[in-house]
Amino acid sequence: MKKNSISLILFLVFAIFGVVMGIQMEALQGIENDDALPFSSNEEGVQEILDLRKVNEDMKNRIEALQQEINAYEQEKATENIGLKNLKDQVDEYKMLAGHEKAIGTGVIITLESSFDENIAELVERKKYLINLINELTMFGAEVISINNHRITARSEVTLAGDHINVNAKPIAPPYIIRGIGDVEGFKRYINFRTVLFELMQLDGINSYVEFSDEVKIPAVTREKPMQFLQVKESTS
Repeated sequence: MKKNSISLILFLVFAIFGVVMGIQMEALQGIENDDALPFSSNEEGVQEILDLRKVNEDMKNRIEALQQEINAYEQEKATENIGLKNLKDQVDEYKMLAGHEKAIGTGVIITLESSFDENIAELVERKKYLINLINELTMFGAEVISINNHRITARSEVTLAGDHINVNAKPIAPPYIIRGIGDVEGFKRYINFRTVLFELMQLDGINSYVEFSDEVKIPAVTREKPMQFLQVKESTS
């Protein structure tokens, strides 16, 4: 009976979380992306855009409130059962790794901008500067990374789209601000070593500015492609 009760609780928790994430995905895909909003030069069109943004902001606030309620419910139930608490800790860890939780911690902030009055998107993408910087930060201990407040996960993409760069299918513009959460001492060794990547960027007219912080904030992923072909199979062991 106790086992059935725990299973029912877990089912309810994950069901509620799935609904919230579904609402979030639909909201963000439907009205968060400014490019998806109709452009109009008249007052009626401008007001419509403002109304849509207000609806979007209200929906995000509601989603955050629902998520807090879910977290409180999970925490309450987890304290009643050691096994459930351990399971919740694992779920929280996986949610963080998947990018579905906001992250905060010590880290580094690197800003890249052109020393000339020109668009550096094509240059940055052609020479893979952002990709290489992400890889090197990961090598030196970065546990969570974002570019212009877009969370980088295992399924993220950084690509050139016309005259700008897309991160997670959303356009970004210079300056490119890369945030990494992790071991500050490891980041300092990396920056002091000044790998060839920074030298190459400097030669191409890209200036880099580095700041270490005790409180680097990285938001949760706001848009992710749905799984279509992945199938989860039960363990036979």
